[in-house]
Amino acid sequence: MTKVAAGYGVTSAALKKTCNRHKIPTPERGYWAKLEHDKPVRRVPLPKLTDKRLDQVRISGTSAPELPEQVSKAGMEARERLMKASEPAAADATNFLVEEPPVLAATRRAISKARPDAAGFTSAQERGIVSMKIAPGSADRSLQLLARLFLLAETEGYRPKVNESGLELAAEEISIAFGIEERPRKNPHEPTAAELKRKEDNLRWGNSRDPWPKYDYSPSGRLAIIIQANLWSGLRRTWSDGKTQKVEAMLPEIVAGLAEHGALIRERRRAAEESERQRREAEARRKREESFNAREKRRLEFVDAIHEQLLERSKLTTVLAHLEQSAAKGEDRTASLSAWIRRRIQQIDALTSPEFLDLSARSAKLGFVEPPKGVGSEYASGYYAYPPTPRLQLWSIDEEKELATSTGMLEWAIHAGLLPASEDAPAKHETAEAEPPPQS
Repeated sequence: MTKVAAGYGVTSAALKKTCNRHKIPTPERGYWAKLEHDKPVRRVPLPKLTDKRLDQVRISGTSAPELPEQVSKAGMEARERLMKASEPAAADATNFLVEEPPVLAATRRAISKARPDAAGFTSAQERGIVSMKIAPGSADRSLQLLARLFLLAETEGYRPKVNESGLELAAEEISIAFGIEERPRKNPHEPTAAELKRKEDNLRWGNSRDPWPKYDYSPSGRLAIIIQANLWSGLRRTWSDGKTQKVEAMLPEIVAGLAEHGALIRERRRAAEESERQRREAEARRKREESFNAREKRRLEFVDAIHEQLLERSKLTTVLAHLEQSAAKGEDRTASLSAWIRRRIQQIDALTSPEFLDLSARSAKLGFVEPPKGVGSEYASGYYAYPPTPRLQLWSIDEEKELATSTGMLEWAIHAGLLPASEDAPAKHETAEAEPPPQS
């Protein structure tokens, strides 16, 4: 019954009622245990159907089929173990007593000191206390029910755990809150003489509403165990006294329900951890791609700077070749221009030399080898840290100190011997270019 019911997303009790309505015989209690141990069992044959309206069985289950497979598997395995363990006591399920564990002492004190409300119910909910809302006369039965629940739940690895909000059942890293409530008895309210007089007064003012509640609520003695976890999950959360079956007889099903809720909490936690892991990986991929694109952009900027210098050198070389060709014909009137172009070409050659390119790239914190996976951007040192613009530079190198210092074009030209170090009067060929051309 438990296996078939789980497949339809209903409880075994609900499936039993459905079978009874349709005159379908079901295995008696202990049937499968006797069959497993080769003991005689009675198999009731399917009777002939007399009412044609019962020829179709409709079962409206919950969303259990949509739950993870681990949940239904955990519940099914727990039911099989608990049913076998509870077979000897099944016939006398409500009569035997168990010793009340010390962990329930605080709950007994709290519920005994609580004052009943207008409907006759006492409530208790604080640290180390099981959440309860019962009548004072149901206290002993409720505590005995909890003692038996703890004893049976321990066989599945669930033990009481004290926390700030109450007393829960925990197994490993999973903690499940629960409570006991007494179902109220609902009776139509009989208005008193004072209430009837108040209604007459209200009618004079045009108010026709009854000044009394529609129902009166009072303790019924029917207890229910409620699991306070996994709302809207489709799993059963409430087990209460029925017309013929007490909640004590449902303890194996309740503990199996705990196993299902625990499995669902574990699965949801695992799914949340997996989702968080995927989010972190996606974030790491996004950051790595952004860093890669930023590096590629700066690398292209550096290459563009080299290309720009090479284009300028090509242009200067072409002009210099033209001037040297003119000088070869005896028209040497552009010596200073040619000298400047040669100096400029030397500067470009220095800028684009492998040694200076390496120094310029390192100065701009620009690398052309991808960093290992997991290593962040090599220049991100703070929220406002921006990488320096990659540009070509001239360098002054001190071989003794093994130190390279960036320098300007004038300083480099002086250091390279291309320009005089002092600011004395320029030579004649250097001032000639500033003189106006002769008149024709």
